Amino acid sequence: MALLPPPPTSLLLLALFLLAMSGPRQERALAHESGAELNRTAFPDEFIFGAASSAYQYEGAVREGGRRPSIWDTFTHKHPDKIADRSNGDVALDSYHRYKEDVKLVKELGLDAYRFSISWPRILPTGSLSGGVNNEGVKYYNNLINELISNGLKPFVTIFHWDLPQSLEDQYGGFLSSHIINDYLDYAEVCFKEFGDRVKYWITFNEPFIFSTRGYASGTLAPGRCTPRVVGNCSVGDSSREPYIVGHNILLAHAAAVKLYRNKYQTALSWLFIYPKGIRDILLYTKTRYNNPAVYITENGVAEANNKTLSLQEALKDDTRIYYYSKHLLYLHKAIREGADVRGYFAWTLLDDFEWNSGYTVRFGIHYVDYKDGLKRYPKKSAYWFRKFLKRK
Repeated sequence: MALLPPPPTSLLLLALFLLAMSGPRQERALAHESGAELNRTAFPDEFIFGAASSAYQYEGAVREGGRRPSIWDTFTHKHPDKIADRSNGDVALDSYHRYKEDVKLVKELGLDAYRFSISWPRILPTGSLSGGVNNEGVKYYNNLINELISNGLKPFVTIFHWDLPQSLEDQYGGFLSSHIINDYLDYAEVCFKEFGDRVKYWITFNEPFIFSTRGYASGTLAPGRCTPRVVGNCSVGDSSREPYIVGHNILLAHAAAVKLYRNKYQTALSWLFIYPKGIRDILLYTKTRYNNPAVYITENGVAEANNKTLSLQEALKDDTRIYYYSKHLLYLHKAIREGADVRGYFAWTLLDDFEWNSGYTVRFGIHYVDYKDGLKRYPKKSAYWFRKFLKRK
């Protein structure tokens, strides 16, 4: 059986979810130690700063351009009760039509790169190569990639960000079958062939641990399988076995979550805590334990509640997010000074978006999206902070 070549060693660490909050006394001491406000000039010249996104959370246009349903289309429409606000990604942020506008936002921030995912059912509508390649889908991603490059931005591409073609789920149970391996290999090869002349950074699977456990154990994410007696709202699934079966069919992307100290601290999601020091701790642990591999942090961000009672002006004042990014980057800088080979950092996320089973009830974006007024984008206070941080002196 042929296996997909391993991704560059620089992509060994795909995402860090950093939990809890450190005390103000420690933060003041560290800020004093730094001697000056941190900015990008403190990082290596070749260090890459970017923002991240994903296809189902951003694109919309789920019935356009030859795309067929993914498991997330099916999940959100069959089980709206499992989405906090009963919403879906049918329109999402309409980035399928507004990608030029969004690339402009990346450019205006002063970032170097943009991470996005390719929608498997937009490239291979049936999921398999035998069903044919969708040229309209290829054209869309070519346009996006070319737009990024023409603006001096590096494309970072995630091949699979949870939106499995529904046809493969129907045909053989998706990731519960080893048949998924060959279909994934074919899909990846199409991506490499069509886009590999311009895309040099590839991410194989987004958060396989979360996809496996929450999709096939708790059933809170697509495809929504679970043990009925545990969740009470599923008719299929065996959470004692299925996550392990799925994990073995995800090829080279086995991974596990890292849980750090938690205390009582301000985010809008019960599983997400603020602990800036953790980014230094995990990077130095990786340096020591794994012989200091090259690392790109491709996701790091914080959620705030979508408070509909706030005015637009109030909603744009995201001081918690500024605190989050400034402190994480401070500790990231310390890790680099202590020898960790970190080569890039991507903020999650460029825009407020559809946040899986939380729907649109939380906001992760550096830019505010007005869901009530044509999905207009507005820079938050954190966007202006990033612009200042990223200026080269």
